[in-house]
Amino acid sequence: MIIGIDARELEGEPAGVGVYVRNILQRITLPREAKLQLYFKKEIPQSLPAVEAEHILLKSDSMNFLWQQWILCRELNRRKVDLFFSPANSAPWHFRGIQVLAVHDISFFRNPEWFSHKERISRQLNTGCSVREADRIYTVSAYVRDELISRFRLPASRVLVTSNGVERRPFDPSERNTLRQTYSLCGRKVILYVGSVFNRRHVPVLIEAVSRMEPECFLVIIGKNRSHPYQDLAKIGKHFGVEQRLRLLEYAPDNMLHDYYRMADVFVYLSEYEGFGIPPLEAMSYSIPAVLSSTPAMDTIFHDAALFTKSISAEDVRTALEQCLNDAAERTRLIRAGNALVEEYSWDRTAQVVSEDWERLLATRS
Repeated sequence: MIIGIDARELEGEPAGVGVYVRNILQRITLPREAKLQLYFKKEIPQSLPAVEAEHILLKSDSMNFLWQQWILCRELNRRKVDLFFSPANSAPWHFRGIQVLAVHDISFFRNPEWFSHKERISRQLNTGCSVREADRIYTVSAYVRDELISRFRLPASRVLVTSNGVERRPFDPSERNTLRQTYSLCGRKVILYVGSVFNRRHVPVLIEAVSRMEPECFLVIIGKNRSHPYQDLAKIGKHFGVEQRLRLLEYAPDNMLHDYYRMADVFVYLSEYEGFGIPPLEAMSYSIPAVLSSTPAMDTIFHDAALFTKSISAEDVRTALEQCLNDAAERTRLIRAGNALVEEYSWDRTAQVVSEDWERLLATRS
């Protein structure tokens, strides 16, 4: 019995989906007699989850679509893989085994203007065809589950919620000043944003909001800029006169990201649409209060554990940030509520749901 996983999201600099895959792999319980195979396209990363698996490199310079639909699919069928897990919205359509697909959001259907024409068509085609072919579809929230069922008229039995998770990360607050000396942030109030930069996340509004705050407030933005149309954040920071109070990092390795979370005074995430919104939950695991905008998924998940802005405007965001920084009672309430929420979302629980589902699916095939 062979279980395969498309492990490309673990290559290079793993972000959201890579974190999802890595945490499931670290905790997965395989059915008896099952063998695991991880498939890569560019390289086999040096650092991989500690799980017994065969690593298979199908090295190719071809487009991802061609690699997945031709090279990968042919190899899966040749090796007679029984179940294949595609964790990033698209799957090899002509795979003959059990097809398991994870869909994290469908923003490219809801708001196509957020994507270039080429990317929009590619995402819609891949996800639409993959959803129709999949035997099981995993989503990260009930909101995305309902979206998929409604848009594609899927039977509810085919769609299963496998939530994102997080680990509690206690630390000594006295470390904060030492870290700030290391990162040249002494005497600063650190406002942190982590996540890919999309237009729907309104990072320019955040920069403007910080420009209206006291000079010791410092904004750190960590995430690859994937905006369309492109938003030049350095130029925007200069326009609002905060270039000396703004740090832009396209990527931070785990140890550095860990340090920035430990230094932060408040976390902020201003999105119009999210399937889940894992960075705010990650911030709460470090006992950092979070300022969020209202979306159906995040309203349901974070409810009273975050401070929601009245609107995504510079003035309302400034007001919310200052409340988190200066209102001791509200800050304490948010930290406690965030800590309680972290306990509800466990990668162990998610991996258990996935493990049990794979066993059920394979049992129906044997």
